[in-house]
Amino acid sequence: MKYTLLSLGLVAVFSLSACDDGKVFGDGLDEKTLISEIELTNVENGKLTLAATVDYTDSLITYKYSPEQPSNPKVKWTSSNEKVATVSQDGLVHAVSAGKANIMITPEVGFGATALFELTVVPEFKPITDFEFTEADKAELFVSEERTLKPTILPADRTYSTITWKSSDTSIATVTKDGVVRGIDGGEEGRTVTITAISLDRGGYEESFELKIIPIIYIDEIIFGTQADLLPGESMKLNFTTSPENATVASLDWSSSDPNVVEVSDQGVVTAKNYGEVTITATTTEKQKFTTTVKVPYGLMKYSFEETNKPWYANNAADKGEVKDGKYVLNMKLNNTQDKQRADLSLINGGKLSPDLSESEKSMKVYVNTDYSIVAIKFGSISFEKGKTDAKSYPTIKFDVVPKEGTGFGEYGNNANTFTGKLTKDGAEVIYYDIKNGTFKGSSLEEGTTELKTFQFKIEAPGASTSFYDVYWVRTFKTLDDLKAFVEQENKN
Repeated sequence: MKYTLLSLGLVAVFSLSACDDGKVFGDGLDEKTLISEIELTNVENGKLTLAATVDYTDSLITYKYSPEQPSNPKVKWTSSNEKVATVSQDGLVHAVSAGKANIMITPEVGFGATALFELTVVPEFKPITDFEFTEADKAELFVSEERTLKPTILPADRTYSTITWKSSDTSIATVTKDGVVRGIDGGEEGRTVTITAISLDRGGYEESFELKIIPIIYIDEIIFGTQADLLPGESMKLNFTTSPENATVASLDWSSSDPNVVEVSDQGVVTAKNYGEVTITATTTEKQKFTTTVKVPYGLMKYSFEETNKPWYANNAADKGEVKDGKYVLNMKLNNTQDKQRADLSLINGGKLSPDLSESEKSMKVYVNTDYSIVAIKFGSISFEKGKTDAKSYPTIKFDVVPKEGTGFGEYGNNANTFTGKLTKDGAEVIYYDIKNGTFKGSSLEEGTTELKTFQFKIEAPGASTSFYDVYWVRTFKTLDDLKAFVEQENKN
């Protein structure tokens, strides 16, 4: 008969102590030492699994007790459900049928000391047969750096996924039973260690890979550059260099003054969560601290239509339009007299957001801020001439802004085609507005942030001229020079 064991997790001990330090007196008043504690030595996490099939049916349970030399060392084994599993008085557990049962061991003499585990019997056992390690698992690791190994475990329909790990040389790298590997010693030029994954599912499958541990080059100084402003939900790697240049960046400990506004990862990647401003701190292994500021400002817009038009939408148009070849194509709709056609590009119109937004996205708010005073939009397949106001003869554009509270604003300059200026390249036009210095129907924006209920571009054209136009992006900039630099860089790409 084959005795084997399936073990999962950490050793779990269920015990109660006997009274008076495990000592009682017999009939002749001689002192007897009772078993006060029992520990199962080959059952982990208080659980064991067997299969009601050949070669997976039986498991011999081992144990130890304290004190080491009781007056009576005999124990009793019992099963809570012998239709699922039986247990002999030698501790041999035999699976009978699928189900669960508690297997218990108690002293033959005395009381209180008990150990038990939950036995699960499965109809068929499918062991682990392969580990597929990722490139991230096998990438070089710095001394003092930690990494959680995440191999793919096969087959997908395996019975259990519990595994453990071992290192061939713990002086080079250690690895926990949960697969957290830590670099210990990389020597002068790096040292290699073998990391092995081991299944704990009776099959005992093992697979290894070589991991190189690299020594740390300590950081003397961090020089932060200017950090780009972020939108909520946007991520970026922080702009910084180190002295020396080849210092071990992975040794840095990163933190944010407010993770609810901006989070920072162990790799120095920041992710904006809400509007605001935070201080990001990098702490070296010598506990030196270097800081930089990351902002998530109101009024910043970076809408690109390469993959989706959301949260923008077509309004007063022939249809919803479509995203094609990196542009949002809006199809214009003729008016009743067929002498003009129209399709508006709306972010919000009278408080109405795109109907295609999810419920969570519909909580979006729209702001303008005079710090980002240049509003720009890039068009294709249409051209505008400043001051030409008759839509029956020329394409016209009206930039429409209305605050959420109060009145005022409206169309920029109180006239069609009164934009600040435009940049052109390869048939595409960038129309821009200076909302800080321009006016909306005679009113100027107040300094700071304004929440809006309307932010849209109204586009009209003669009835026979074109039936659609393209939009590449809508963005805001702090200065006209920033816009020009962005367009020039885009033209080079």
